[in-house]
Amino acid sequence: MMSDFFKGKIAIVTGASSGIGAATARLLAERGATVVLAARRKDELENLARELGDAKAIAVDVTKEADLDRLVHETFKAYGRIDILVNNAGVLLYKPIVDSRPEEVRGMMEVNFFGAAACAMAVLKVMRRQRSGWIVNVSSIAGRVAFPNLGYYSATKFAFTGFSEALRQELAPEGVKVMSVNPGTVRTEMTRKIMEDAEARGKRTLPITPERVARAIVNGIESGKMEVYVPFLTYVLYCLHFLFPKFAEWLAWHFRASDPAPPAPYP
Repeated sequence: MMSDFFKGKIAIVTGASSGIGAATARLLAERGATVVLAARRKDELENLARELGDAKAIAVDVTKEADLDRLVHETFKAYGRIDILVNNAGVLLYKPIVDSRPEEVRGMMEVNFFGAAACAMAVLKVMRRQRSGWIVNVSSIAGRVAFPNLGYYSATKFAFTGFSEALRQELAPEGVKVMSVNPGTVRTEMTRKIMEDAEARGKRTLPITPERVARAIVNGIESGKMEVYVPFLTYVLYCLHFLFPKFAEWLAWHFRASDPAPPAPYP
């Protein structure tokens, strides 16, 4: 029997136009929460809001402080509280470190770290007054273990993981909980290139669905977890990396999705 834990809860989901965000919004709504959908793609948000029936769609760029202030203001004005933030907006840069352009790296850091951290700070204006709430920071196993061709992406997620751990400890006395979510490869628009490269090399990929991550998020909130790994093999990899780093890095290299391009001649 489904519990009433989420019934009447007000939940903001960023990156809600597709993938993990959309799947989590659907599941939260199914469990009885009122969902506020936030992302840059307004058309997709409005389509999902119509599907869910009782959801509110707000176009938001998490790198813009004014957008985040508007998101919190409109949510609080409409419902009088904010119980859950699923802090999911993110972008991915998939290429070797040496081939990455500074503007690409800065752009990704603005979304994955600075934007996500600012989103948490924005909802805390409400949650700290309530002395209650859940901040769910969707990171990645790449925020615990680095992989070839995902070096700068890992850097943004390592930063986000450290932020989440410190924030959880700082907010514990105030009744606000922080959970980190570390998925493996998820079948989304963002990871299509990784899977295509792996298949081109004859590598078998086993991506999980956004719905599986959504279930892990919702179940993690309900059971009060500090950290969630999905699938379980990602936790095994994290433990291997902690205990046997050389072996774990060999695994990461052996199962990389693509080979690095040969270096360009020095001019």
